[in-house]
Amino acid sequence: MEWGHRIIGRTIGLAFVLPLTYFALRRKLARALRAPLIGMAALLGVQGVIGWYMVKSGLEPANFVADGAVPRVSQYRLAAHLSAALVLYAGMFAAALAVKADWRFARQGVWSRLADGRSWEEVLCHPVVRRFKAQAAIVTGLVFLTAFSGAFVAGLDAGLMYNEFPLMNGRLVPPLNELFLPPHPYPNSSDSDNEEKETGNPRLWWRNLFENPTTVQFDHRLLAMTTYLATALLFASSRRAAVRAALPPLALRTAAQAFAMANVQVVLGISTLLYLVPVPLAAAHQAGSVALLTAVIHVLLALRRPSAAARAWRQANLTREARWKKVKISV
Repeated sequence: MEWGHRIIGRTIGLAFVLPLTYFALRRKLARALRAPLIGMAALLGVQGVIGWYMVKSGLEPANFVADGAVPRVSQYRLAAHLSAALVLYAGMFAAALAVKADWRFARQGVWSRLADGRSWEEVLCHPVVRRFKAQAAIVTGLVFLTAFSGAFVAGLDAGLMYNEFPLMNGRLVPPLNELFLPPHPYPNSSDSDNEEKETGNPRLWWRNLFENPTTVQFDHRLLAMTTYLATALLFASSRRAAVRAALPPLALRTAAQAFAMANVQVVLGISTLLYLVPVPLAAAHQAGSVALLTAVIHVLLALRRPSAAARAWRQANLTREARWKKVKISV
């Protein structure tokens, strides 16, 4: 599995960097895409370094002291690796859809499947649409933050605790002495760190958010429920008559898709917890987070203005069509 992951990662890097280099050398890249694409190529290299750094943390001699010990990577480095992957994916997905949308606008004048005579300027300047777009951006941030917190759940095996929902050991909120003063040593921490934690030093309370499995799972639950509620409110907002009349058809459809995916992701998350984190369910839950991130990004892209190049190309096409009409009339 590890070997396959490395090979896939290297293949993705080559499949992205080699064509990018070719098109850059031949000056075939649009000016607006040049910096984002080069930035993604650089992030691919950084992602490889983060991956090596993460694996290195699992090979420390301290991880093999006890008999039958299982090497564990640092949850911090795992979260960094996952976050970089999500940023890369989001950037590539957004760039691909933006190019596709710009091409359709430049050639056909179609924007976000709008067909009621309104222009994209009228739609995007509407206060209701601007407010909806801001709400969608907040939901996108929540989805990313929830996925980020999931890396700490995976890194600490926090999903193997409190395998019930919505309660945690019969309570909505675990006892404070479990959330902030854990009775066991923290994983991936030095002995000196553990001694400091056992003293209950207040300045270390924040480390519970990242190193205490109880707190990490509780935080992930809170973030997941907040994200689900935010996605539901975004969908409900899109169903209101005033918002529905102002939004373009593609934005309405993508908002519904995002809410549908949020429901699927909640079912996957609860099932993963109740069944003690079987690998197939856990993998589906992780894939679900990517699918949900895709859906909410698509909502934002449905309200993206055409690029300057697409607008200029569209204007040139309109001018050319007008000239042809004049020629035909004169003939």
